[in-house]
Parts: sequence; structure tokens; C-alpha cells
Amino acid sequence: MADALWDNEISRWIIGKIPVLDDRSQYRADNSVRFALWAKEFREASPPIASFCALHAVEEAVAAFISAAKTCGHRERAKIVNIHDHLSKALVSIFAARASLAANQGRLAIAVHPDGQSLAYRLPKGDGYAYNRLHLSVFHVDFDGTSEAGDRNLLGQVPLLDDIEAEVKRVADARNGVLYASDAGSPIGFLDLETEVNRATSLCLGLIWGSVDLHLDPAQGGAFVQMILDKMIDLNTARIKPKKSDLN
Repeated sequence: MADALWDNEISRWIIGKIPVLDDRSQYRADNSVRFALWAKEFREASPPIASFCALHAVEEAVAAFISAAKTCGHRERAKIVNIHDHLSKALVSIFAARASLAANQGRLAIAVHPDGQSLAYRLPKGDGYAYNRLHLSVFHVDFDGTSEAGDRNLLGQVPLLDDIEAEVKRVADARNGVLYASDAGSPIGFLDLETEVNRATSLCLGLIWGSVDLHLDPAQGGAFVQMILDKMIDLNTARIKPKKSDLN
């Protein structure tokens, strides 16, 4: 399965577009691909190393996406986000995973556009299908229980801040369980390594595509990227406990 994720036209198009990124985003995207490939290669030889590589690949892809946002019109929001913070990076990976899940549930089909300049999608709509170029603007994060009609309603409803924060913590705890020894013993890696490596590969490719899409057509990702960054800022703000001097 992991080989199939790499050996297809869409993945080759995404990886082939990495050079359009600015240096900081490009290097992180390249490193994400390297670690994702190492995760595939080390599955049998060393599950703990493969698990680490899968985790690091996703975190580098998130960093590439945030760096792309800084370059492509979202600097003021993106610079508030600490890309070295594992909880913040976990939040972006959660949104990316949900976008992918919702797209699959909505039977969204993706291919390289005939002109080779972008990806394209086919979405069931009524008695037929809607076709268009695939951009970040297609996705919509529904934070407040309302949703927009049309092709944008692909991501579905995202839980409120408390639910998101709890999920981010679960992801971070799972990361620590894979990387660090505990009173119960040394880490052995993901229990279902094949599934997790495939999941990490899909997330990396999706986040790198998002970075590329921002660079190729910055206006297309506006509202979606702003909502993601705002939610990251909200999460970080909620985690900062006020000082005693602030309460007096």
C-alpha cells in the first residue's frame, strides 16, 4: 500500500512541484518526503525508527505549510504560530486528516489536470458530477455548526475548541508514547505500523500539495488558511495560563 501511495501520477506531480516553494518551505517539504520514504524502508528492519520517521515527516510537512503561509499572504497570522511546538503541528495534521477523510467520504476523485498546471477534482453533485481545479478554497472548516453550500462543504464540522484541544493532546501523547521510554519499558513503535506509515505519507503529500497550491495561486487558499491559523492561535492562547500579576 505504501508503495502505491508514492508510485502514482498525483504523488509524482506534487513532489515535482516542490521546487516552486520558497527556500524555507521547499527544504522542509523535501525533508518531509525523505523521512516519509525512510519510514517505508525501515518498516521491517526497525519499527521504532520507522515510527519516528513517520512522525517527523508529518511535522516537517506541517512546517512547510506554515512557512508557505508566511510567504503567500498570511505572514501576520503565521508568524504568531510556533512551528517548533508539537501541539501546534499536531493541530494542523488533525485538520489535514479530517479534510482527507471528508473528501473520501464525499467520494471526491482527484487527478492531475490535463494542462498539468494543477490537480483537478470530480465531486458527485445531484444527478451528475462537478469538475474543477483542486484548490484549498474548495475546503471549508465549519467551526460554528454552520456550513456553506456548494462544493466548499467538504471538510464538515470541526469540534469546538475544547474538543480540538483534547484531540491535540491525544495526538501529542501518542507521539510521546512512540518516541520515549516509560515505566512500562522502551518504545516499540506504532502498534499498527503499516496503517500509520500510510497515514503519515498521505498527510505529508496533502500538506505539501497545500503548500504548493498556496504558491501557485495564493488567493485560492485565503479563507481556509486564515481559519486554520486563527484556530492555531486560539489553541495556543487557551494553553497560556495567566500570570498571578495579570489576575490582580
